[in-house]
Amino acid sequence: MHSKRLLVLIVLGFFALGGIAWAQPPKVYSRPVTERNLLRFEVGYFRPSGSSDYWQDTFREFTGSTSDLGDTVFGFDYLRRFSPRISLVVSTSFYEGSTDQSYLDFVDELGGEITHATTLSTATLNAGLLWELLPRTSVVVPYAGFGGGYLAWELEESGEFIDFSLPFPEIFADTFVDDGGTFNWYGQFGLDFPLSRNWSIFTEGRWQGASVRLGGDFEGLGTLDLSGWDVRIGGSWSF
Repeated sequence: MHSKRLLVLIVLGFFALGGIAWAQPPKVYSRPVTERNLLRFEVGYFRPSGSSDYWQDTFREFTGSTSDLGDTVFGFDYLRRFSPRISLVVSTSFYEGSTDQSYLDFVDELGGEITHATTLSTATLNAGLLWELLPRTSVVVPYAGFGGGYLAWELEESGEFIDFSLPFPEIFADTFVDDGGTFNWYGQFGLDFPLSRNWSIFTEGRWQGASVRLGGDFEGLGTLDLSGWDVRIGGSWSF
């Protein structure tokens, strides 16, 4: 429910940004842009795509889907303009999603669900390029970009499980963890709404691509897809 409320708020924020933008005069300022640095903060909603061995096997045995792991993503960007429309971007983002899962075909001796919590968290450090498709004097400035970098991740399952290796399977409590780092890439498209020469608000969609082979406590369970889409809204300051 928390993630669904967040997604609704982001969608409402998108329409609010559009209303603010159209309420602006045709040009926010007319002088050429000379500020070469830009700082952005954004908050949004990230949902893993779930296209890998681990996710497919998990949801054949347990309740739920990767949509249940959709949750808040926070991001910070630094942009350095090479020209009025092209910028180098260094960005970082943080996400953690968690959901409770129960066995589909098994219950305990009292008929209760056998449940554990699955938590996925990621942190990225990326570099890329961003193109503004219209001049900064426009009411709305569409932009697109791409890049890649390093993604740190952790997967944890904690709670009750069944040990099927015993002659009479037993329920036990435990925590299983694997973590590491890998290369990731992203593509983005957004709309920036200048409010003044130095301040603006924006909304964007972004796709992240990454995949790793599991080890640690999940050795032998194949690949873990860390890809997914997110939508964000935020504010920026140029100087």
